[in-house]
Amino acid sequence: MNQLVHSLPKVRRFAPAILCFLILIASLLSGYAVVAQAQAQTRGLDLGAPINRPNNLYGVNVHLLEADNRDAQLAALKESGFGWVRQKFDWQNTDWVEADAVAESTRANGLGLVAVLTGSTPPDPVEFAAFAGGFAARYRDRIDHYQIWDEPNLEIGWSGPPSAAAYARVLQAAHAAIHTADPTATVMLAGLAPTVETGPKNISDVLYLRQLYELGARDFFDAVAGKPYGFNSSPSDRTVDTNTLNFSRLILLREEMIAHGDGGKFVWASNFGWNTRPSIWGQVSPEEQSRFTGEAFDRAASEWQWAGPMFLEMPSPKDGVDDPHRGFAVDMSSIVSLSSVLLPGAYESQSLTAYATFDGAWKFSDLGADIPQDSPASITLNFVGADLAVTVRRADYRAYLFVTIDGQPANALPKDSNGTAYVILTSPDLQPRLDTITLARGLAPGPHTAVVRAERGWDQWAVVSFTIGPNVSRPDIRLPLTMLIIVGMGSLFGLIYSISKLQTSNSKLQTSPLHAPPSTLHASLAFIASLLLWASAWLTWGSNTANEFRKYGDAAPLIATLLTAGLFYYSPFLILTLICLAVLFSLFYLRPDLALPLIAFFIPFYLLPRPLFDRAFSMVEICAVLAVAATVLRLLPHAVETLRQRVDSPQRRGEPRERRELKLTSLRPLRLCGEKLIFLDWAVIAFIAASALTLFIADVRGVAVREFRVVVIEPALFYLLLRALPLDEKRIWNIVDCFLIGAVVVALYGLSNLAAGQNLITAEGGAARIRSVFGSPNNLGLFLGRAIPIAAAVALLGNRLRRRILYGLALLPLLAAAALSFSRGALLLGIPASLAVILLFWGSRRAAMALTASGAVGVTALALLSRNPRFANLFDITSGTGFFRINLWRSALAMWTDHPMLGVGLDNFLYAYRGKYILPEAWQEPNLPHAHNFLLDALTRTGLIGLLAFLAILFAFSKIAFDLVRPNHPTTQPPNHLTPDLRALAIGLVASMINLAAHGMVDTGFWFVDLAFVFMMTMGLVTRMKRE
Repeated sequence: MNQLVHSLPKVRRFAPAILCFLILIASLLSGYAVVAQAQAQTRGLDLGAPINRPNNLYGVNVHLLEADNRDAQLAALKESGFGWVRQKFDWQNTDWVEADAVAESTRANGLGLVAVLTGSTPPDPVEFAAFAGGFAARYRDRIDHYQIWDEPNLEIGWSGPPSAAAYARVLQAAHAAIHTADPTATVMLAGLAPTVETGPKNISDVLYLRQLYELGARDFFDAVAGKPYGFNSSPSDRTVDTNTLNFSRLILLREEMIAHGDGGKFVWASNFGWNTRPSIWGQVSPEEQSRFTGEAFDRAASEWQWAGPMFLEMPSPKDGVDDPHRGFAVDMSSIVSLSSVLLPGAYESQSLTAYATFDGAWKFSDLGADIPQDSPASITLNFVGADLAVTVRRADYRAYLFVTIDGQPANALPKDSNGTAYVILTSPDLQPRLDTITLARGLAPGPHTAVVRAERGWDQWAVVSFTIGPNVSRPDIRLPLTMLIIVGMGSLFGLIYSISKLQTSNSKLQTSPLHAPPSTLHASLAFIASLLLWASAWLTWGSNTANEFRKYGDAAPLIATLLTAGLFYYSPFLILTLICLAVLFSLFYLRPDLALPLIAFFIPFYLLPRPLFDRAFSMVEICAVLAVAATVLRLLPHAVETLRQRVDSPQRRGEPRERRELKLTSLRPLRLCGEKLIFLDWAVIAFIAASALTLFIADVRGVAVREFRVVVIEPALFYLLLRALPLDEKRIWNIVDCFLIGAVVVALYGLSNLAAGQNLITAEGGAARIRSVFGSPNNLGLFLGRAIPIAAAVALLGNRLRRRILYGLALLPLLAAAALSFSRGALLLGIPASLAVILLFWGSRRAAMALTASGAVGVTALALLSRNPRFANLFDITSGTGFFRINLWRSALAMWTDHPMLGVGLDNFLYAYRGKYILPEAWQEPNLPHAHNFLLDALTRTGLIGLLAFLAILFAFSKIAFDLVRPNHPTTQPPNHLTPDLRALAIGLVASMINLAAHGMVDTGFWFVDLAFVFMMTMGLVTRMKRE
């Protein structure tokens, strides 16, 4: 009893972890059950849609040879709505007179005939092929569908032990002979009887089909046929199992086809039905038989886009009165329910002329339907199905399809300003391509009417086909799955936290799972690590070179690094380039902090890449990657030594060796420059993770991967370096100085372009706009808008006179270049807002006077600028930039609505916008790569997840920045530790972020390489200033 009492505290310690573990298991099992149930309900729905599905699926097995009332039978079937009959012909005993009469009567009554060529004994392939070829040549104008044998997977059907190999030889010969006589004929696989046996007398229909595929018989038939008898269950029985005989068994044959890449063919049902007598086919009541038969046709028509016509089993007149086969007889007068509308399936445009109305002078060919040029053009479709899609031929031309479903705009398409749903026929990448575009989804089961109105696009053969989705409502499991994921993630985090608490408090932890017996893998890893450490030791030259290098302070090493980088960039010789690359890497290894100002300097020059082998890389990314690699290599010896010291520390030398191995408690939390990860670090990690997730959903993955590398990962590496490397105030100023030097170079280059009349953009009214090293003057305005506030804040609020003068002088070309870029976002929003913030920090009374004066100057300038054509229609949203910007934002919101969680993917905005979401009235500007709003940019590129991570970064920055820019009054708690110069820099960085928000309302704020690097530089600098 006492022992039990003493063990209770230990049980309580483990209780949270056990509870979290049980909740996690329960959520996983529940999620599996929800998904499994949904998959069971929808199995068979998503198994492809072969082209041109027969629109009438109702068929009957008939016995018309020597029948006295042949014409009457066929007329009755036609009157009841049936479209097909299936008749057997004995290849050894064919009465050609009777066969001619059957073929002619069937055609006269407008019914399709499937001729089953069979017999009583396994045929010789050559003799059978001769018969099949002659039969097809005789009836090529009256019969289009042939079936080779019946039930060859049964001993009774093959008249001996079934053999897939023997049947494949017969099938191959007959297929070739029939297609020689009638190239357009459909040669169907024999109807495979349902059985669960695997031989030798009978072989499962699923196994037999698999054997045919494995024998290479795929090219010897044009359609597959099964016999999905219902036996004792209804057609709504969704059990799909090789050991179960029911109507759903047909799905197994289709899945076998998909597994062997043969999804372009239909699966026909040669025989099926329900028997009302005691029989080997089960038994149901006559009422159930009638109801099940109608439901089976409806299910196949509505759910299985891959299902061809289905033939009811009917008794033969020769069957005896007591023959169980007579139990298949069913009243066919009330079975047909879907015959006048398009069923779920895929249909080429030229095949729709019998079921759809084409208004206008449409033309048809194997390419599709061509839109008329000089007359109204529309297509009206009556269909049953929950989804509707169109396959279109897109290229570099402008045309549209406007679509309504039941009089309402199609729900899967964007809408123009009039609320009309539209499809853009311009290719996203301007290259010729076929695209299937969903027009409507989630429609209520039942009949619908679609009207597709075309505008422009003649001579393009644009409309290729239509696809109608299954006519069912799919189970919506998103809400329960979301709830279970939330519960599961919460329990997983709780479990991790509980275990970490146990590990922290437990002094008798087991050794790390990293410790394991020697193995080949471990030896290989040790060898690789030793090579890396050897290289690291060689680079240190006995660890004295770095110390010698430091003797010269910062100026000489920085100059040497800049010269090496310049020589690397401009060297025309590969060998010299590689030598400079190696030297640059060595310099970064010796002084990793030297890479930071170099990266800052090269930020705006990312559009001037350095060719290297068959690729080109910008200097900013070369420096960033080299710096990270050098830093990691430099840390390796220290990391190994630290781990060794933890194992062999004096406090643990008395312990047995096995207990002095590395333990879990030796794995400290990740630290950056001696600090634990802060909220801003986690926000940056979350943003990287959210961006990485979009790579899996991006339609154009190549550009997404590139943007992930150059806009997300490499700037994040710069942030990592800023956080990890030791930086004092002097090194912080080195970074900022080099950044501003780069900005001044950009500005001076742009001004020199204006003087030389080169590299200019002509704006409205003929005004020349400079763009410097960027592709657009607006990009120049965005970059300078991030540099000007820093220069202005230091010049106005700094302490050191020399730095204030230099930064003030730097302002002159920066402001001049910004003004001559004529960037409205920079001149009217970003720069004024950021300068206003700086003036507010300058002093209350002085700030009020300065802001008043600035406001007056701004109003005067705006009045003067309004005379410039570029600014004349600034507030006009009915034309010009304002009109296009409003329509762009509407398109961006529609894009995000369709892709709420992860957006359309990194750098995929252009393709989604140009290919689907651009409004027809905004057609003049189709080539926009971003949403021109920094919030919409994040939403459309990374979805809600990415936007929340981005906002978390901004929130973390604001918290840190607030502490940095506070005035250092005696009452300030805690006191502001920054020097006046660093505080001025912090204010400049805050004003730079204000510029991002203000200018970013009408343009981007992050998704260019230079802006991303400046953004991460800002984040890294404020965290380091907080620490310094």
